[in-house]
Amino acid sequence: MGRIIAISSGDLQSTAPINEYAVNMIKGNTKNLLFISTASHDAEGYIESMTQVFGELGCQVRALKLTTGSYTTEEIEEMVFWADIIYVGGGDTIFMMNIWKQYGLNKLLKEVYEKDTAVLMGISAGAICWFDCGCTDSELAIIRDGLKYGWANDMLGIHSYAFCPHYEDRVEQFDALLQEKQIDAIALESDTAFVEENGRVYYIKCREEAKVFAFKYTDEGHERYEIELENPFAVYGEDTKL
Repeated sequence: MGRIIAISSGDLQSTAPINEYAVNMIKGNTKNLLFISTASHDAEGYIESMTQVFGELGCQVRALKLTTGSYTTEEIEEMVFWADIIYVGGGDTIFMMNIWKQYGLNKLLKEVYEKDTAVLMGISAGAICWFDCGCTDSELAIIRDGLKYGWANDMLGIHSYAFCPHYEDRVEQFDALLQEKQIDAIALESDTAFVEENGRVYYIKCREEAKVFAFKYTDEGHERYEIELENPFAVYGEDTKL
């Protein structure tokens, strides 16, 4: 088992403590970060910001640009296994996964997890991808009448949960969508993250009022409960399992 940091939402400033936490999880002396920018269609401004922010944390940063670049299978493999951290950016979740499957990147990322060669992390779309499915505003999602969001299904499935980022903005929408799923779920407000470290699951946050919710599926539906996070940026819910 490997290491995952799934950040709900926020920006590079508000999530700075989580980014630093990820860098500190690196094993060994190198700090190589691969930014996968597929969900944003390889937005250059996003890539520049990531390079600057993680460069200041001592990382050498490279970007894998699958929508604007051209790569052989060998080149993609070299970049993926060069990395000590693989950061997946936000954007269009379903578009991102469709592109990954064309290149076989979905299988490579699962191999990274299984071999624990890098910390796998991401935000929003880049957080949804590690789970079975997630709540998304992707243009490719099937949106139900009266709802603004739909499901991004067939994600990497490393963790068998439905995942909701930006939960403070999607409470009613996600709770309604979740009635379609017979699965446990996690819903995170901004500036929080789900963390798995070699089988140990916990949550971190960097904003005092931020909240984390879990949903347990039962025969009577989903039971929601809050995972208590008392202080800003500390480790909570150690060994929490749904």
